[in-house]
Amino acid sequence: MDGILELKGQLQKMYARYSKYIDKIIQFILALFTFYLINHNIGFMHMLTNPVITFGLSVVCAFLPAVFTVLAAAALVLGHVYSVSLGMLIVAVVVFLLMFIFYLRLAPRTAIVVLLMPLAYMLKVPAVIPISAALIGTPIYAVPTALGTISYYLIHQVKESAAVIQTADKANLLADMMDFAKQSLTNKEMWLFVVMDIICLLAVYGIRRCAVAHAWKLASVTGAVIYIVTAAAGNAVLDTKVSAGTLIIGALAAVFAGVVLEVLFFSVDYSKCESLQYEDDEYYYYVKAVPKVGVPAPEKTVKRINKQKESEVFDSDELRKRNNRSHGSQQKPNSNQSRKNSPVYSAQGKNQSSAKGQKSMANTEHLLLTRSLRKDLNLDGKGK
Repeated sequence: MDGILELKGQLQKMYARYSKYIDKIIQFILALFTFYLINHNIGFMHMLTNPVITFGLSVVCAFLPAVFTVLAAAALVLGHVYSVSLGMLIVAVVVFLLMFIFYLRLAPRTAIVVLLMPLAYMLKVPAVIPISAALIGTPIYAVPTALGTISYYLIHQVKESAAVIQTADKANLLADMMDFAKQSLTNKEMWLFVVMDIICLLAVYGIRRCAVAHAWKLASVTGAVIYIVTAAAGNAVLDTKVSAGTLIIGALAAVFAGVVLEVLFFSVDYSKCESLQYEDDEYYYYVKAVPKVGVPAPEKTVKRINKQKESEVFDSDELRKRNNRSHGSQQKPNSNQSRKNSPVYSAQGKNQSSAKGQKSMANTEHLLLTRSLRKDLNLDGKGK
C-alpha cells in the first residue's frame, strides 16, 4: 500500500508540473477515440471517415473547451445521417437540439461525461461511468449520463435503420421521419438503461456521503449490485434482451474503477478516526474526523565526488631556480620584523605598556577617593 501511495504522490507532483500538457493530451485522445468509433459504426459519408480529417479535427478539439468536442461529435453524426436520409437528419437534429438545451441549462461543465458514456457502451462497460461520476461528482451528473446514453442508442438506431431507409422511397419523407422517430424514442432498452444509470448514480452518491467506514468501497459494490438487479428486473418486465455477461463484466469493471478512484481522491485511515463534540451559544456540533493517508516520496541525496586532478609535469631546471629564489628571499631580513625584534624596540614597548598601566591605576584611585569623600561629607543626600 505504501508503494501505491508513493506512486500517487509522484503522479500528483507530475500532474501539478505538467497539467497543461496532460489535459491537452487527454482531450486529444478522447476526441480521437470518439470520432473513430462514430466513423466505425456509422461511417456512411466516406469523406468524413478519412483518417487525416479525423486526426486534424481531434487536434483542433484538443486546444478548445470540451464542449466543442461534443459539438464536433454531434456534427459528425449528423453528416453521416445526412448521407443516409433527410428524414433521419431532421429527427436527429431535433433530438440533439433538445439534448443540448438540457445540457446547457443543467450541466454545462460535464462534457467529459457526455463523451465517455457512448464510449463505455461501445466497450461493453456502461456501469463504469455512472458509478465513477457519483463517486467524484454530484447528482447533477445524472443529466450528462442520460444524454450520453440517448446519444449512443441514437447512433445504434441509425446503424440498424440505414439499410431499410436507403431502399425506401425518398419521396415519402414524412413517413421516414415518423418511422425513425418512433424507433428511436420508443426504444425500451434505451429508457431502461437511462433509468438504471440514474438510480445507480443516486444510490452511489448517497452511500458515498454517509459517515461510515469504507464508504467509497461500499458505494461502488452497492452500485454494481443495484445495476445488475435493475437490469434483471427490467428484462423481466419490459422483455428486453440485455446480455447478462455484459452486465456482470461492466459491474466488475465499475467496482475496480471505484477502488482506483478511492486511492486517487479519498485515501483515509479509518483506524485513527475521532469523534468530536463542541458547542456554541446556539448549537451543539458532533464531528467525525478521519485522517488522510499520505506517504511522501523518498528524497534522493546525490553525493558528488570530484575526480582527482591529474599530476603535473615540472621541468627540473625551472624547479631548481624557484627553490634558489625562495631561499634567497628567506635570508633577507625584513626591516619591520627586525625592528620589532630589536632590544630598543622591546624596551620602548615595555615602557609604554607600564606607563599606560600606571595611568589607569591613578584614575581608579582618584575615583575611589572621590566617592569616599562624598559619602563622608553626606553629599549624596542619603543621610536625610
